[in-house]
Amino acid sequence: MSTKLNQLSKEKLLETIRIKKQCNARAQLIVESLLERYISEDEFLRKLAEINQCHYDDVVDERHILHLCSYPLCGKFIEKIPTQNYQISTLTNKVYDITVRKKFCSSQCFKSSEYIKSQMLTSPLWLRHQEVVPVFKVLK
Repeated sequence: MSTKLNQLSKEKLLETIRIKKQCNARAQLIVESLLERYISEDEFLRKLAEINQCHYDDVVDERHILHLCSYPLCGKFIEKIPTQNYQISTLTNKVYDITVRKKFCSSQCFKSSEYIKSQMLTSPLWLRHQEVVPVFKVLK
């Protein structure tokens, strides 16, 4: 009986590993497709269900490396990337870390990207069948 139970556990583990590999391979393809300059809103929203926040962070970083605005729905190139990491506001007398913000062409794109990211799940992709995937909305 214990051998049969071990065999079932082993099969279940192997199946889980196979599903994990498939999900990660699919997510990698989606990340690569989101590096294109122009993506339709429908296609973008459809693909978000198959990635999680860390994959979206990869998209943001990769688009920045390509000198594209890091918001996937924006196709603008970023010609001059600021070298400073902080900005001082004389209005509020505060220092702001702009490390992430400078990956975007505008504050609107930054806010839109953060809004999308806040809606995304953080759970592993291969466990998604147990969760309700949200309906994503774009900030307009």
